[in-house]
Amino acid sequence: MVIEKNQLKGEERKILSTRVYRTEFAHFMKICQIENKTVNTKLREMIREEINKNFGDILEVKEWKVQ
Repeated sequence: MVIEKNQLKGEERKILSTRVYRTEFAHFMKICQIENKTVNTKLREMIREEINKNFGDILEVKEWKVQ
């Protein structure tokens, strides 16, 4: 997923890694091929969807209340 006007440009980036079983990776690669996306693009898309689901759009300015 490409953001046309990437408001996060210049933000510090972090690297994520994990180990998955060979069959999980094979299924994930098949999803990437079907959607014509790279592994990195698909992972970023899935992470962004999960964040949006739990916290809303990360590019939207919000005031977070810390307790």
